[in-house]
Amino acid sequence: MAYDPVSGRTGVVQAVHSVAELLFDHRMTSDRVAFLRPERGGVEWTADAAALRFPADGERTF
Repeated sequence: MAYDPVSGRTGVVQAVHSVAELLFDHRMTSDRVAFLRPERGGVEWTADAAALRFPADGERTF
């Protein structure tokens, strides 16, 4: 589980890749992109891997 402060969501980290590996416009400030999904399923999103952190109390979304 990781908290994405940009989106305000918490999700399960599926993968982390360097931007050099990606074939799309990532628009991230760091050189690594994380792929997350909601814990109980749903639409995956990308986030700046450097900005992610462990969720604090009250930040876990279900």
